[in-house]
Amino acid sequence: MDKKMIYVLNHYSSKSVQHFYHVLNLLITMADKGVKIALIIEKCDDIPSINHKNIEVICQKEKNKFKRVIELYTILTNLIKNGYKKIYVRITLNSAIISIISSRLHGAETFYWHSGTTHEVDMDQNFFKKLKWLLLSYSKFWFVKKSVSYFVTGPESMIDYYVNELKIKREKMLLLYNDIDIKRFNTPSVEEKQKIKERLGFNSSEKIILMVHRLSPVRKTDLYIPYIMEDESLTDHNATLVIIGEGPEKANLEYLIKKSPANNRIKLLGSKPNREVQEYYRAADIFINPSYTEGFPRVVIEAMACGLPIVATDAGGTNDIFENLQKQYVVPKKDRKMFRDKLSTLMGDEAKLAELSKENLRTVQKYSTEAVSDMYIERIF
Repeated sequence: MDKKMIYVLNHYSSKSVQHFYHVLNLLITMADKGVKIALIIEKCDDIPSINHKNIEVICQKEKNKFKRVIELYTILTNLIKNGYKKIYVRITLNSAIISIISSRLHGAETFYWHSGTTHEVDMDQNFFKKLKWLLLSYSKFWFVKKSVSYFVTGPESMIDYYVNELKIKREKMLLLYNDIDIKRFNTPSVEEKQKIKERLGFNSSEKIILMVHRLSPVRKTDLYIPYIMEDESLTDHNATLVIIGEGPEKANLEYLIKKSPANNRIKLLGSKPNREVQEYYRAADIFINPSYTEGFPRVVIEAMACGLPIVATDAGGTNDIFENLQKQYVVPKKDRKMFRDKLSTLMGDEAKLAELSKENLRTVQKYSTEAVSDMYIERIF
């Protein structure tokens, strides 16, 4: 029997700064292994150039919101009738609801991916914001968690989070990993790294601390930045923090950085297309992920694939991703002083940096697109 899957992607652009750019490589790898895939893209800035006999790309065309709902339902229903019995939806609640309804009526299964520990932040809002969230967002999530065939998340501890905190039935939970293209994200030689730094406008002797993330209030970036750079030892090491990302917290972050004594050692670059961001990883010496909420941070496995030592908070499933040595550089999310101390100590320890790099390069293999595509095929089919 043919393995057939519908994958609903909410947005595609060749210039995207989002992680949806990674999805195409995963789907192509699955298609290479015999899976027939109907890729539905809700919003197409441009059409992906996929020339594969096992992948059909369908871009939604309707502009009107109501008509788009009918259009997606019709596309899904026709595909189900043509033997596509597995529907995979990543994050988008509206699409998940439409997929669930179509699946229930026409005999298919819906897999909904979600990974993030934002529930505690949402519940902590003031009354009116919380009421709005409950009516417009959580109500949809409640329907999805109750009605979906499988609730997909990763890494491992996120299963317990959704079962214990959001009361999703354990038998409905399915573990799948994020993946990384280890051919695109790779480790440069010392000489290559210096050239990349110069090409990107940095001094080849600078020690680059890289952070890549959406600047969202739920991550509370301003709890950690610029504080963690206000350490004299980082000046001694000629360390510069390079932040890539946009979001509603950016303006506040710019204000805090401007007032900070470390302002000349922090560069806020804004967003960079995902297809280009690997060059910044390859230029970096250390990666940091100071975040108050997380799920399965793909930026972390991107950094690992480039051989970067990492300092991170214990938000979400971050700690699950690492092996023993790297786990020593995961700190409690509320302890920014420990974060700064770990970063400062690590920056001056060349032997430890090398050990972490080696361990992360070994560990990241299990998140390679090749390995994760096998995981998808085995667990979905």
